[in-house]
Amino acid sequence: MTTVLAFDLGASNGRLVSQVFTGEKLSLQELHRFANQPLQENGHYYWNFSYLMKEIVKGIQLAEKQFPGSIDGIGVDTWGVDFGIIDTNDRLVSKPFSYRDTHTVPHMEKALTQIKAFELFKMTGNEVSSINTMFQLMAIDKHYPAFLENAKHILMTPNLIQFALTGIAQNEFTIASTSQLVEQGRMEWHKAILQTFFQKSLPLSPIQLPHNVMGPISTSMQSGEQIGAIPVIMTPGHDTACALSALPIQQPDACFMSIGTWTLVGKEVPNPVITQEAFEEGFTNEGTSEGTYRFQRNGMGFWILQNLRNEWKHSGREVNYDKEHELLTTAQTNEIFIDPDDAFFFNPSSMEEAIRLYCQKTGQRAPSSQQKMLQCVIESMALKYAQTIQRVEEMTVTQADVIYIGGGGIQNKFLCQLIANATRKRVVAGPIEASAIGNGLSQLRALGEIGSLQEGREVVAKSFEVEEYQPKNEMQWQQAKAQFASYLHTR
Repeated sequence: MTTVLAFDLGASNGRLVSQVFTGEKLSLQELHRFANQPLQENGHYYWNFSYLMKEIVKGIQLAEKQFPGSIDGIGVDTWGVDFGIIDTNDRLVSKPFSYRDTHTVPHMEKALTQIKAFELFKMTGNEVSSINTMFQLMAIDKHYPAFLENAKHILMTPNLIQFALTGIAQNEFTIASTSQLVEQGRMEWHKAILQTFFQKSLPLSPIQLPHNVMGPISTSMQSGEQIGAIPVIMTPGHDTACALSALPIQQPDACFMSIGTWTLVGKEVPNPVITQEAFEEGFTNEGTSEGTYRFQRNGMGFWILQNLRNEWKHSGREVNYDKEHELLTTAQTNEIFIDPDDAFFFNPSSMEEAIRLYCQKTGQRAPSSQQKMLQCVIESMALKYAQTIQRVEEMTVTQADVIYIGGGGIQNKFLCQLIANATRKRVVAGPIEASAIGNGLSQLRALGEIGSLQEGREVVAKSFEVEEYQPKNEMQWQQAKAQFASYLHTR
């Protein structure tokens, strides 16, 4: 029996999931959960890193009570792009900035006067976005230059947590690949970009592949927090890379999706796809646990539905999940569509009104009931995913027969079926806890319990139930796809 601890942190909460491996199967238990919200101080958004470390230590202490003397490893995965700066005294120079801080926007605009956006995309493989690490560092260099003057290490968020636990400064490939600072196709910081925008090298700690034991929790942390010398393991640092490695993919050309508030759609590729069309359509390339790449597009998940539910609740028209399912399964043919990724829907004061305005702009009648509005949104989501998958196939010159989906969104079985219908492909949904499982699988590889990515995926297939969906109603969905495409072209 091998027991590992997976800390899986998102940009709204974090949790600790223990994983016990028998040699054939894996079992999970959530041991600790905690909130994670940025702090607003002095006109900026920061992460409360000292609070996060207290919760991580608390989680380790809880795990040691449950598994006394038998914890074999600890791994950490988080959201992308954010980082911390460590000074010469091995302390943070300040709380880490949050990607939600808009102080980066003018620095992205300035950067694009020096290197055109498409060139930057080709150099790094990353979609050019103001939240990226590069533009955050430019903002710090301009407004807080002392932070970089006193810097000894710059560490991405999961690697910052590992440093706090071990004193070892290393950056991991999948999380570093979200930064817009890594040379595309290589595991090295981009010297030309650093020279162009900072006129100096920065103490970005070296990039390593995952699946290796970094070292034990430091003696100072052990004595100060009363925790044991548990090995800390370099896992994929990015939660999506962890999730992908836990999907029980069997076919080499399969597409993948991760559905939550936002949705990722893409496929594994050996090298970054850096064409003009990939750039123009908002695709990005980020690292996988194997040193290859995820060619993917970020899009709308359940954000629109979450906002509608809140709006209806506050106006006395609440629709619970059972009622929502009833409304969707009894609905007649839908003829109203939206583009879920349109800027109309990013953060409107009223999501209902945003949908009405979109329909008005595209010459459609607005949904006349909650049922029609729900149907409009969820069918449009499925059709947009189908369109994205088609573009992934075209740009990678591949054909997928199956789509593997992970994340909490797979609990919406109605949407999973619609994705199968809209794409005309088999859908395999599960496991739900893909990020935490991928974290644990990487630890088991580092400990020699699992030999490869494929072996890990076979363990997942044995350990967790998945649900399969076959496409239905082909003629109806062919018509819906044509109608949906026509409204996108009239925006």
